[in-house]
Formats: sequence, C-alpha cells, structure tokens
Amino acid sequence: MKWFNMEKGRKILTRLLLAFVLISIGFVSGRHSLKNHSLPQAESPAFGQYVTVYYMHATFRCETCNTIEKMTRELLDKAYAAELADGRIKWQEVDFQEDEPLAEKFGVVASCVVVTLVEEGKIVDFKRLDEVWTLMQKPGQFNQYISAAINLFLGRNGGKL
Repeated sequence: MKWFNMEKGRKILTRLLLAFVLISIGFVSGRHSLKNHSLPQAESPAFGQYVTVYYMHATFRCETCNTIEKMTRELLDKAYAAELADGRIKWQEVDFQEDEPLAEKFGVVASCVVVTLVEEGKIVDFKRLDEVWTLMQKPGQFNQYISAAINLFLGRNGGKL
C-alpha cells in the first residue's frame, strides 16, 4: 500500500491553488475612490480630463496574466481607437511590485485592470476591475465589464467627460 497517491496529491494541490486565487481575488475586490494623486506632467494631455486604463501586473507574469493584458489592449484598440488617438484614453502597463505607491493607492495585490478618471493631472476616481480573472474565458462579458468602467468615466451613459 502506497502512503502517497500522486493523482490525489495533484488534485489537492490544484484545489489549494484555486482556493488561494479565489481568496486573493475576494480580498482585493471592490471599488475605491482616490483623491489628489498627481500624475507626472508629461502624461497630461492638452485638455484637463481623460481616462487612463492601467494593466497592473506582477514582475513574474503567467500565461493568464499575459492573456488578460492582451485582451484588454485589443478591446482598447478596437473599440476605443479614436479616444486613444486623441488622448481621451491612455494605456499604461505597470509592474505593481515596482511601483508600490501606485499599487497601494489602488489597493492592488494581484494582477488586474484599473480604470481611472484624471482631471487636471490628478486621479479623481478609479475602478479596480478584479473580475477580469473570472471573465477571461468569456470574451464578450470581459469586454462589457471593462467597457462599462471606461464608458462611465468617458461620460457615456450619464457620466462626465
């Protein structure tokens, strides 16, 4: 009789890792507001209000992390090309382990997408989109989820911009 079954061990490890990911996502989920975080002047367009879409990732990036970034960037390139071109939307990839102050301000401890509203060079509101992990296998819902946050800050559907 074996004292350790490899198949059982793999199943247990898989479940533990899944539980860790789900707990981590639950821990970091939510929407936060942020006031008066200044951005470098070089990032500010000529007009005073715009949206920045951040892809916040760890230094080590898995296939899933790379897929989330790719899907987000493809959505921006297809659905928001005009806004990217005229500066109403900016894209920024950030290693949250290197930019700890920004990660703290957004409450980021795992890879995610963060959509911010910037007025006069300061982040006045943001939405952290942690559900990208659970929606990446459903591209339509993934795109709707990110688009809803972007559209809110662009002033579509009753917003400001």
